[in-house]
Amino acid sequence: MNAKGLILFRALLLLLALTALAGAREYKIGYIDSDRLLARYEAASEAKKQLNDAIAKFQAKAESLRTEYEQAREEYESQQLTLSEEGKRAKLAEVESRKKRYDSYLNEIYGPGGKIEQKNQELLAPIVTRIDSAVRKVAQIEGFALVLDATKAGIVYGETGLDLTELVLEELNREYAPLPATIAGKKIFVIAPIYEASDEAQRERLGTRIRQFAGALLKDKTQVEIIPDAKVDQTVQNRGYAGMQITQDQALDVARTLNADYCIFGECSKRERKIQFKLSLLEVSTGALLRTQESEADRIEALREKVSGVIQILYSALTP
Repeated sequence: MNAKGLILFRALLLLLALTALAGAREYKIGYIDSDRLLARYEAASEAKKQLNDAIAKFQAKAESLRTEYEQAREEYESQQLTLSEEGKRAKLAEVESRKKRYDSYLNEIYGPGGKIEQKNQELLAPIVTRIDSAVRKVAQIEGFALVLDATKAGIVYGETGLDLTELVLEELNREYAPLPATIAGKKIFVIAPIYEASDEAQRERLGTRIRQFAGALLKDKTQVEIIPDAKVDQTVQNRGYAGMQITQDQALDVARTLNADYCIFGECSKRERKIQFKLSLLEVSTGALLRTQESEADRIEALREKVSGVIQILYSALTP
């Protein structure tokens, strides 16, 4: 199939996919840049290094065979005037044999289906599988019905938020992320942004206050380390959760990305001067919701005390 035919074929596939989705009320189409994924995915970099190491070994052996062939040829050329006819034939046969071995090995490593191609496929196959899995996971979390590859689809424009490459990279490289620098034995906490469910709560930034109170109270615990809010907020932004009421699954996703042990998330509102809030505690390793606690304050000055009571109750869930 020529280039024009290939483009038309891809366009037809895309049209069929969109037609299949036409019955849905809403659907989002995103894209990834596979070249960027392969360039920045840690496992792909490791695979490339392994391939280069293997190629270096193949080339070293090829160079050795070439040297043997050239030495045999030079010996023949320098000795042919002094060799008997039988000696010439034997020496020439040796030269041809070494040349044949050298050419055969070159074809064995560089030819179609050769050792380099086989090694590349061996290393690339699991990488492609992991990338496909990560794209599928991110698409499902973010609500995308279709994800295209910009490298192959020839996308020339995409709205902000449709490029899923960074989210997929974050998912892929999660296993390579360095563990937070912390003292052994400490429990690492993430406090997700507290959702402000009413206009008054938003105006008074009650979610931010509750989050700050909770962080300050947890820092007083000798066995606790808090991941900075700025780092959490950046991860929330990267995962596409900014400004949303974070669900249990999303909170767990953020906490796992940051290698935390526990995560606190929740919501707050203010109506008729009464502040109401609810906080929940997740155990990251098991994904279990350990406890949810609600409280309310009738004035802003009492909020810290109420948050303190809730944090004490949540923290008690860690010790049977």
